[in-house]
Amino acid sequence: MLDDWAFYAAETYPSAIFYNLSPTSSNDGKSSRRAALPQAPGNHRQVQYYSTLDRFPFPRDTFEAVVLRFPPASSDAVFRNLIAEGKRVLKPAGYLEMSILDLDMMNMGNRTRRAVRSLKVKISVADPSISLASAADTVLRIVGKRGFHDIKSCKVGVPVASTVTASSKAAGNSDSEEKDISLAEMMKDESSVGDAGITKMVARVGCWWYLRCYELATLANGNMSRSIFADTALLRECEKWNTSFK
Repeated sequence: MLDDWAFYAAETYPSAIFYNLSPTSSNDGKSSRRAALPQAPGNHRQVQYYSTLDRFPFPRDTFEAVVLRFPPASSDAVFRNLIAEGKRVLKPAGYLEMSILDLDMMNMGNRTRRAVRSLKVKISVADPSISLASAADTVLRIVGKRGFHDIKSCKVGVPVASTVTASSKAAGNSDSEEKDISLAEMMKDESSVGDAGITKMVARVGCWWYLRCYELATLANGNMSRSIFADTALLRECEKWNTSFK
């Protein structure tokens, strides 16, 4: 999982203890980003974990819950290992929660479909072992085979692109002003301006997750200008088709 998520989850639920598996070391003094973060809560534990094909560094029946958030494009073997290890370290009646982002989007137009097809080719060239099938379907199938019970799934559509409404422009909201508005403040605004702000923020987060999960490994030197979302025409098509991440 991402370091930041476990950090803030620990702050939100101080009575629970969170163990975060990450290649990042808790005493990594070379990271200026980590140095800029506030001190980790006392209930937060950072544990180095380098390969998703390795065993989790915990004994059996250790945790009440295991959470896996937005794993990057992976092989079926990786998913099988993560789910098997999650099962091993969970206590009886423990919970496995997984947030999965699929490679294919919903309601894709021709331009977006071609871009995703091209991305699949690049991913396959970079690592032929990576599965290009629906990650969500793969995970559900493996979870069922590993003996989990009471399996529930929820599909959520996150917009790929959004525009600032005319009413927002009329109100004089510039991009710089919008950045200073928190999500909590937007949710209190019941007008179309608030809805537009939330949609724009959610779309930005969705693009970031998609980039991290699927595009990053295919971009030479992390060149974001080669991202499919750098294509303005593609974004316009996504707005027209109401394309969404799944």
